[in-house]
Amino acid sequence: MATGKIAVGGVDYITELSTTQIAIAYATNNFTVAFAAAGTVGNTGITGYICTVTTASAHGLTFTPSAGVLPNYFFKWSGTSGISGTGVLNGNVFRILSIPSTTTFTFYTTVSAATVTSASIIPVFYPVFQQALLSSTAQQYWGGYTGTSPTTPNYPYYGTVAAVNVTIGTNTAVYYNPDNTGAPLDPSTGLTLATAPTVRTLLAAGTAAAGQFRFGPYDYIAQSGTNATQTAYLAIVE
Repeated sequence: MATGKIAVGGVDYITELSTTQIAIAYATNNFTVAFAAAGTVGNTGITGYICTVTTASAHGLTFTPSAGVLPNYFFKWSGTSGISGTGVLNGNVFRILSIPSTTTFTFYTTVSAATVTSASIIPVFYPVFQQALLSSTAQQYWGGYTGTSPTTPNYPYYGTVAAVNVTIGTNTAVYYNPDNTGAPLDPSTGLTLATAPTVRTLLAAGTAAAGQFRFGPYDYIAQSGTNATQTAYLAIVE
């Protein structure tokens, strides 16, 4: 006699992932940003730029880290100035398009030039994005992007909520986006926001600060603004 199981809803638990990284600060790892024109993006009428960041020494970013370590897919800027083109770099989160080497990576923006000699590049980690990669519970959808003029294109992202156990170090914090406008920027958005999305601190940096939180699509873990090492451990429960 054959036996079987009826599929029922349950809880996914993904083995803990961690990271220990240092923000890429110009002061300690001089870098350059080359804004190479990429032409018009889709039917948005906006000309975008594929930017190559080149660091003086290894930046530590990778799509394929060792087992149990968080990969790098996103980052945000602080301390840039002299912006030309559309939008701002500071505070916006960008998706990394490629990591060709240990001293280069690329991203997309509609900013055409910037002064970065006092800037920092901060790795950002989205627990929901990790879940979307690793779990069958995430749903991909197309949603309207409430960005700034001249257009409001749609973007692909993962619409789900994840319960996550989080432990962070003294230079890391958990942030949430209260108005749901904080989509990571890449060619699918077609623009770079002129005002960075609002983020609020959900869990402040602290020695082994910890908690269980429900992360929305644009809530993330990132360094709290220092150039010291950031540490984070997370385990997705649902």
